[in-house]
Parts: sequence; C-alpha cells; structure tokens
Amino acid sequence: MKILFSLCLLTSLLVFADDHEEDKPMYEANVAEYYFSSFKEGKDMDDMMKWAAKWEKWATTGDAAEPNADYSASILVPYYGVNLDQVDFVWLGINSNPEMQAIGNDYWVQNGEKLLAELPVTNSQVANTWQRTVSETPDGSAGYVVYSDCRYGEGVTAQQEYDAWFAFAQAAKKLGDVAGRKMIWPTMGVTPGWDYDYVQAVYTSSITDYGKNWTNFWGADNEMPEYEAMVAMGGECENERSFTIVPIKN
Repeated sequence: MKILFSLCLLTSLLVFADDHEEDKPMYEANVAEYYFSSFKEGKDMDDMMKWAAKWEKWATTGDAAEPNADYSASILVPYYGVNLDQVDFVWLGINSNPEMQAIGNDYWVQNGEKLLAELPVTNSQVANTWQRTVSETPDGSAGYVVYSDCRYGEGVTAQQEYDAWFAFAQAAKKLGDVAGRKMIWPTMGVTPGWDYDYVQAVYTSSITDYGKNWTNFWGADNEMPEYEAMVAMGGECENERSFTIVPIKN
C-alpha cells in the first residue's frame, strides 16, 4: 500500500504547468533498474569487468547504439552493510524515462542472447524504480553512495518530503556540502515485507569526499533553518549500507 501511495504522489512530480520555465523543477524524475548479482562458480570481478567492457562496446556500436543511447550503467560494490555474502555487486542502469527504458530492454531481449549466455553472474533480484535527484556533486560524478530505507512523517506527502530535502540541499551547498542526493521509489522487484516509503541515496565523487564532507560541513557549527524544518517533518531513515561505484557506460 505504501508503494502504491508513493507512486500516486509521484505523479505530481511529473506534471508541470504550461511551458513556463519557472514552473519546471530543477530535477525531473527518471527510472532505474537494480540487478542484485552473485558470481557463478569459478567467476570473479575480473570476469565481470571483461564482460562489462564487451557489453559497453556492443551497446555503443552498430544497431544497438540508438536504443541504448539513453542508458547509463555502473556497478555498485558493497562496502559497509550486513549480509554482505548474499550479493557480490549490484548492476545499476538508468534511463531518462520509462519509454526509453522499454526501448532498450526490448532491444536487449531481442538481440542480447549471446551476451546474456556469457554473463558470469546470476541475478537473485531485479528491482525497478522511479528516482529523482535532489542535488548533484560539484563535478557531477559519483564514486561512493550510501543508501537508507526511509518513511515519511505522519501526514507528509512525497512532494513535501522532496521539497524539504531540496531546500536543505541547496542551503547546505552554500555552506560547503558536496554530496549528491536522490529519492528512490521502488515499483517492481521489491523485497517482500519491505515496509518503507522510499530509499534515500547520498553520494559523493569519492570515498575521500564523503569523509571530508563530514569534517567540512557536518563538523562545522552551521545553523540551518532548512535542516530544522526537515527534521520537524518527523520522517526517519534506517538500514544504512554503502557501495563504491564503478562506471560502465555514461
């Protein structure tokens, strides 16, 4: 029910008044797919990176280039978390909208049989999501990410949560914060029993930047009304886990 409620609210993020530029949000929603992968017997990350390089060449040349032009991909390698033996990495693919995602998926289903047969992993779960950027890193790159499972405060909508987080992120940036942030709403492939409203992602260009951000921003004595307003909304996040990010296709 919470997933359906979030999706209903998410439609408000995609509706813009007329064509007035000032009415349009800074960041629009997009879609992402997460493949939770484990190596087949005798295979390791070297095998996966060789496969990924072959896939990237396939996806950017010949007839495959156009249907995959909108698709970006990276590999998320677990760093901090629990039950780390349950998955070796997560393949993350992002499209600007569901139509472009479907075009790419359709081409893969029709033409990717040979590459699929060579894939050195099995996927125990594949999740599809809506997601919306809240802020970006200064250089637009991502090398390290921390995910958390979150709930809205009582009576708070997805739009209100996003607006509060966006206002905080803009204020934080002026005070030296260098983190990028996203709100993520799972739609399909959700873990049974998952009882949250959305997933929060906080990322930096590198692991070092994540540490520096705590020192330079969170360690400073900053008074932020935007942060207090966000806290007052009563939401909560838990189950933090982090990943290093290996880019495959931009």
